[in-house]
Amino acid sequence: MKVVIDSNIYISAFLFDRVPEEVVDLGIAGRFKVYSSIYIIGEVRRVLCEKLGTSDRFAILAAKRIERISTVIPVRGNIRGPVPSDPKDGPIIKTCLACRADFLVTGDRRLAALEVRGMRTLGPSRFLRHVATAGLIT
Repeated sequence: MKVVIDSNIYISAFLFDRVPEEVVDLGIAGRFKVYSSIYIIGEVRRVLCEKLGTSDRFAILAAKRIERISTVIPVRGNIRGPVPSDPKDGPIIKTCLACRADFLVTGDRRLAALEVRGMRTLGPSRFLRHVATAGLIT
């Protein structure tokens, strides 16, 4: 199972919320294959430092953690699929398309509303319920 975890889920996992942390932990445990891109990693670093005021060291360590648990893929070209209303969401969709993701885990309602052929977009709680139903966690 190929999964792209959106930057907002990583940020919540690293700072705030147990449910997104569980999603990331399952990726670390190898319950599914995690894919990311330089864009997602950069967005996590930028938001942690600029918007949330964490130290640069914390943001760098968070980025390195994402790099360790995921396959970082190049994302180029135009979107061949649904075009998101927010231009900052385009690289997320490109990441999903480039790796042929089965799932995008996001807390972004605009992204969740997009339909990408062959991929389901779920919030972290619904994704955890899905993997539990699929027998990937007990």
